[in-house]
Amino acid sequence: MNSIYELDSKWRKLLTSNNFLGGLTVNEFVEQLSRDHSIKGRSGSNAPKTAFESLDPKPYIRTFEFILKELNSLSGESSERKHQLAEQVSHQEIEHAQSVIALSANLKHMMGRYDQLDHQLTSVNQVVSPLGEKLEIAIRKKKAYIKSVELITQYHEFYANGGSSYLETLRLSSNWLKKTQAAILVKNLLVLAFKVETSSIKRTVEVAKLIEEYSEVMEKNLLESFNNAYRDNNFTQLNEIALILNQFNGGVNVIHSFINQHAYFIDSDQVHRDETTDIFLDEDFKQRLIDPSLHGVVFEKSMVQLLNDVERVVKNESKVVKRVFEERAPQVIQLFMQRIFAQKIEAKIDHLLAASQSLSNLAYVRMLHALYSLLGQFIKDLSEFFQLLEIDVDNVLTASLEQSYSELFSKYLYDRTKYFDVEKKSLETILFEKTANFNMKYERSTRSRALANRLTSSLENGLEINGLATTSSSKLSQLNSFFKSHIDKDRLGINRVNSLNRSNTLSNRDPNQSVISNQETADLSSTDDDGFNLQNADAMLKCVVESIARVMELASSKAGNYSFELLEVMLIGIVSSYVDTALEAAYSESSKSDVAKPQVIQLGFLRYISLSTDILSLTSASVKAIFLPLLNNSPAIKSKIVVITNNQITRCELLINITLEEVCRVILTKFSNCLAKQKKKDFSPKSQELLDHDTLPAVEIVGMLNSLYSQVTLYLKGENLVSFLEKIGEGLYSLLLDHYMKFQVSSAGGIIVTKDIIGYQTAIESWGIAALNEAFSTLRELANLFTVQSDLLDSLTKEGQLAEVSRDIISAYVSNREDFSQDSFIAGVRMNLKQHI
Repeated sequence: MNSIYELDSKWRKLLTSNNFLGGLTVNEFVEQLSRDHSIKGRSGSNAPKTAFESLDPKPYIRTFEFILKELNSLSGESSERKHQLAEQVSHQEIEHAQSVIALSANLKHMMGRYDQLDHQLTSVNQVVSPLGEKLEIAIRKKKAYIKSVELITQYHEFYANGGSSYLETLRLSSNWLKKTQAAILVKNLLVLAFKVETSSIKRTVEVAKLIEEYSEVMEKNLLESFNNAYRDNNFTQLNEIALILNQFNGGVNVIHSFINQHAYFIDSDQVHRDETTDIFLDEDFKQRLIDPSLHGVVFEKSMVQLLNDVERVVKNESKVVKRVFEERAPQVIQLFMQRIFAQKIEAKIDHLLAASQSLSNLAYVRMLHALYSLLGQFIKDLSEFFQLLEIDVDNVLTASLEQSYSELFSKYLYDRTKYFDVEKKSLETILFEKTANFNMKYERSTRSRALANRLTSSLENGLEINGLATTSSSKLSQLNSFFKSHIDKDRLGINRVNSLNRSNTLSNRDPNQSVISNQETADLSSTDDDGFNLQNADAMLKCVVESIARVMELASSKAGNYSFELLEVMLIGIVSSYVDTALEAAYSESSKSDVAKPQVIQLGFLRYISLSTDILSLTSASVKAIFLPLLNNSPAIKSKIVVITNNQITRCELLINITLEEVCRVILTKFSNCLAKQKKKDFSPKSQELLDHDTLPAVEIVGMLNSLYSQVTLYLKGENLVSFLEKIGEGLYSLLLDHYMKFQVSSAGGIIVTKDIIGYQTAIESWGIAALNEAFSTLRELANLFTVQSDLLDSLTKEGQLAEVSRDIISAYVSNREDFSQDSFIAGVRMNLKQHI
């Protein structure tokens, strides 16, 4: 500080309105102000002091008094300054309001003057505008007058002199603008000449002819110059001539001349190739076309080469056309492409389809699909190129290309007889050929349709399925008739060769050898592949998928109905023909089994049932995965497909059940015949040695059971296997239960009965079916009724599984004990049994 009565200058600077507190807060300002008064008096003493003792109050109070004084002074100055500013603001606001009022009056006056001026300007415009229009009309009339004078002058030149030197000078000028002027003059002269031409003035007719000839000469010379410039690659001159001829007659002739004189259409080698109507397909390509086992689109090499050449020529010429014809370039390219389609592509397609149709229906539809795909990609590539070249701004060329593409295939795709009927026949032929050998092998045994007839007669409420079966049989008959007539021609030559070979073979055959003429006599138990297998079914389904894929691409608008028809062909060819024949053959073989012979029945035909089940599952999965997703937009057709597929599969399942029931009947009949060989003395042996031997029926039946199980497990799986074995086991149990009621059994014979039953039980237990194991365990306990002591019968019948057996059965077994009628049989046991009867 300067003195104890004045405020330090550094604090005084912080108490001004311009730099109040210097950016310090109030607390910071007070802290800084107090810091100088808290350390006085400490330098003279080293003794510690309290905070209060270190504070010098007088300077501290005096400083704050000066601060308060300065703050009061600053507050007064600020209040006075605020009052002055408020008065100045009020004064300025009054002045501003007065200015606004004054300017408002001036603005209204100015707007009035503007409206008046606008009204005057409008009036003037209404007067001047007709004058402007009249001036424009006058200028046009003047120009037309000048042109008319010039035109009449040139007409007079032709009329008087037979030609016009002025016009000739313009025509022969090297300046293309003058040539354009000549072209316009000649064009107008032609119009004028034809208007004034009259037979009453012969000279007018002659003049019109002269002018017409002159125009032809001029156009011819221009076209020749155009062709020469094209050969010389003089694009500037080409452009000039194109513009001149465009003024003359719209450039029609120059466009046609450009297209007609193009090297691609007049090249002698190319023309010769185009005029050749014979299409020679290489053997590998033909094999890929006609082989139904080879899938995927195959493209003919010469067609691919042709389209590549066309694409190359079009891309090169498009750049030239754009440079020469400018705005008319899209029209020129459009005509150029139409010429290519008509002269190059359409003829090639017709020739290829004709050549493929001579091979087979499959080759035809494959070729049609390949060409359709190939041309579609060709059109797409060109459209993208035109867009990239910016020559097809309005998509005129793209629309023209797509129209040409559609027209090219419309005569094939829109005519059902030229595509879908061929597609359908192709699939029918493939399915028939893949099943023909198998169907012909069993034609005689399946001709009577015994299995189908049995199904029909056994159904009481199956009208819908019967109706389907009738429809399918009718369609199958028509299908077979068509195929046989279609294939006979192809097989005629082969049959002749086979007949010759057969004659040679028979002539060299040993007379003692038997000749088997009927293939049906082949043993169905043979493991040789006879054409009925999953691979063949899978191959047929792949052919169906291929046909569906073609239909979806070539006839998408009718894909629903066509898909349904193809499904019918598939179901008839695979299910109604292929699977039905296998089931009929299996049923026929089971029915022919000789139940009187003790030999073990051969069940190789059950292979057909197992394979039929797998084929039906594969067919059902194919319908769900292929047909149904494609028909989401056609719910009615989708519903029909579900119904017809389910009906066909249900029908085949019923046929399988009937066949298995017939097999069960045959086997149980064999069991019954074996049991009929049982002798009464078998269970009342006189010699102890007989106890070591099984009876003949038991030996035969156990042998058949073991053979049956080993065969059945090869061919039946899952529920079919379990159900079949249960029926056999339950049937045998019932036969044995009744069988042992018919014989009187001694105590030694009871041992023989037990041994026989143990043989049956052992064979049955190897099947692993709990219900059958329980049944034969019960049968074994029933055998104990013959061997147990009479006083234990009562407790035996109340324990174990016998407690659940009918009392009638137990009574019948007990009554067959040899000692039942003897006095030694306990009367109490007999009375006890009678109480339960």
